[in-house]
Amino acid sequence: MNIFDNYKNVIRKAVENDPIKSKQTFSLNESLLDRNREFLSSLKNELPGRELSEDMKTLARGMGVAVTFDYQPLGSHPDFIHLKGTDMVEEHWIISGFIDVKKSTRLFNRFTKGTVRLITESIIRASILAVNLCGGYVHRVQGDGLMVYFGGKSIDKKKAVEDALKSFSMISYFVKNDLKDFFEENGVQDIHTRAGLDLGHTNQVDWFYSGVGDSGEVTTCSLHTSLAPKMQANADDNGMVVGHNIATNLGRPKYFEQKTKEIHDYEDGRLYHQYNFDWERYLVDIGLAVQNHAGVLVLTLNAFPDPKRDSRDLYPIASKSKPYFSRCTQGN
Repeated sequence: MNIFDNYKNVIRKAVENDPIKSKQTFSLNESLLDRNREFLSSLKNELPGRELSEDMKTLARGMGVAVTFDYQPLGSHPDFIHLKGTDMVEEHWIISGFIDVKKSTRLFNRFTKGTVRLITESIIRASILAVNLCGGYVHRVQGDGLMVYFGGKSIDKKKAVEDALKSFSMISYFVKNDLKDFFEENGVQDIHTRAGLDLGHTNQVDWFYSGVGDSGEVTTCSLHTSLAPKMQANADDNGMVVGHNIATNLGRPKYFEQKTKEIHDYEDGRLYHQYNFDWERYLVDIGLAVQNHAGVLVLTLNAFPDPKRDSRDLYPIASKSKPYFSRCTQGN
């Protein structure tokens, strides 16, 4: 299954037609740059918008998501938008997440800023797709990264934890598996994601409007919102670090490795711990990935019986994952 192929193909075309890459010089004349700007403007139209590709629709159906879902407005969690412009404060649990692409500034050493802009836009759009497919809310776009919330007033807390881990795992997969080799083939080394996630319980989170007039946003005040970006900074390359509240709510210790250094000291004898999260193992175990014959992770959906899934939606996915497909058909 190739749900990120449209994003990857736009990046590939932008890189292959980049005038700096083709000429290996930074002294480019304006006419050449103008032609490249026109090409990039046309190429941007190939990025998926609100309409999902067939592979995306198949994945959405298999995950139990309507293929007509709409993207949520930036920074507008529907359960708390009524706080905008008011002095009201509400307590409610939420999962805060931060993910971005590290060392992406190296792209400027190889390509024009127009190409870098389109690469960044492709990664951001793919990330927004993964967040929305998994029921999350993009709060803010920060360069080539996202601040995201998962959860809400009508959402089960454990399910929100599972959805947050699933979403960030898919984004990590995209950069590590779909983009890494292509970037390295074009002289860009060590581009990777880092992610951090933490859960603040209801008595640990204030929702409120921060700012003046239109210069503000509905946001959260919580230790755990503040800790999520710190965990991101502590993640390994292509890694994800989560807080103790996430680990205990998922209830599957095999995915978590406690880091030697705590993420927060309450200064009263209590310590708050952080954990490396094995997102690749998690994707396989929840049926969103398999290993191919070469041991490479492939995004897919398994076909184990599930009353919420329609086998007609799963067949086209399983058929594209040969090791898995052969295993499935042997039982028929």
